[in-house]
Amino acid sequence: MMGEEIMDVHRRDSSGSKTHDSLHENVEQRNEVGGGGIAAAATGGEQAQVSETPTLWMWVLTFVSGISGLLFGYDTGVVSGALVVISGDLGPEELSSQQKEFITAATSLGALIFSVFSGALADQIGRKWVIAIADAVFISGAIIQAAAKSVWVMVAGRFIIGWGVGLASLIVPLYLAELSPARYRGRMILINVLFITFGQVVAYAIGAGLTQVASGWR
Repeated sequence: MMGEEIMDVHRRDSSGSKTHDSLHENVEQRNEVGGGGIAAAATGGEQAQVSETPTLWMWVLTFVSGISGLLFGYDTGVVSGALVVISGDLGPEELSSQQKEFITAATSLGALIFSVFSGALADQIGRKWVIAIADAVFISGAIIQAAAKSVWVMVAGRFIIGWGVGLASLIVPLYLAELSPARYRGRMILINVLFITFGQVVAYAIGAGLTQVASGWR
C-alpha cells in the first residue's frame, strides 16, 4: 500500500509540473503573439504616417523653391547677352577681354566660395531660410548690376550673384530630396533642373529682345 501511495504522489507531481509547464508555454506564446501584433501595429502606424505620394503642399513647395533655380539659370545666362551690348556704359568705350573675363568669372568664384559654407549654414538655420537668403542675394546682386557705372561695380554685382548661386545650387536639391517621397524624389528634383534651364532660356530671350534698346542690358 505504501508503494502504491508513493507512486500516486509521483504521478500527481509529474502531471502537475507538466500542466504548469504547458500553462507557462501558453503564456509565453500569447506574449510573443501579442508583442508581434503590437510591433506590427506600431510599424503599420509609422507607415501610415508617411505619404507614399506627394501632397499638394509638397508640389507647391517644390515649385516655390524652384524660383531659386529660375534665378540661378537667369543670372548665369544673362551675362552672355549683356557683354555684347554693354559697349561704353561701364566707362571704357570697349570692354577688354580681361574685363569680360572678370565679369564672367566673378559669379563662378562667388558660387565656389559660398557653396562650401551652405551646408553648415543650412544645418544651423534650416533649409528654407537658406533658400530665402539665396533669393534675396539674387535680387541684391541684380540691382547692383543694373545700377553699375564702372567695371568693378559690375564685377562686385556678379560676385554677389555667385553667392546666391552657391547657396541655391546645393540647398534646393537637398531640400527637395528631404521633402519628397522616395518614389517621386527624382522627378521632383528634376523640376529644379528644369527651372534652371528655363531661366537661361528666359535670359537669352530677354537679351535678344532688348538688343536694340539703349542700355537694354540693365
